[in-house]
Amino acid sequence: MKKFLTLIILLGIAIFILTNAELFTLVWKSDLESVIGILKENLSLTFLVTFVLMFVQNSFTIIPLILLLTINVTIFGFLYGYLWSWFSSVVASGLIFYAARNWFQDLLLKKLDKRWQESVVEHGFMYVFTGRVFPLIPTSLINLAAGVSSVTFKDFLVATTLGNLIYFFFLSLIPYGLLTVEMNQYTLAALALLFLLFFVIYKRVKKKKNQRIFRKNR
Repeated sequence: MKKFLTLIILLGIAIFILTNAELFTLVWKSDLESVIGILKENLSLTFLVTFVLMFVQNSFTIIPLILLLTINVTIFGFLYGYLWSWFSSVVASGLIFYAARNWFQDLLLKKLDKRWQESVVEHGFMYVFTGRVFPLIPTSLINLAAGVSSVTFKDFLVATTLGNLIYFFFLSLIPYGLLTVEMNQYTLAALALLFLLFFVIYKRVKKKKNQRIFRKNR
């Protein structure tokens, strides 16, 4: 049933893109003025389009993430634009993860670099979380590599939720001019501190969990 539902969602997204090809072409060309002008006239269409765009970004990483956040914060305002971008990214990532694990695992295992696969399996939660906060690896590859690995959906979802919550906040400041190129060093420093904080918390939680498991098995 879950596989069937996932397939229906994927087909629905594909059909929606085809029926709104002109609008998605404007996004591809980064014609923000035209895109925002169209979307402002229809709130329901805005939610659908921005979600599908986030899904595409999480599938292939062919659309700049800052472009999507700019559209959202311009239309919804900073807070709601940021929260909608974050929420839609988590849902889209979850769908890609589930599709990779249940539909395309055999194919992707042959295509993805084994080093990525081994790294995901070895580090699990921290691999996904680090990839979200410091996006040196494309979002789509993180989703796909995690989907075909042994990482649990829970760990993937929590790491994505926390990582995107941090990274999207800083990206959302750029359209408002609150974050500039000159501030990059401070941004990276803040991200590093947040990453360190979550890393320490994660290690402590994991240690306590392992201790509980050890006591039960004694």
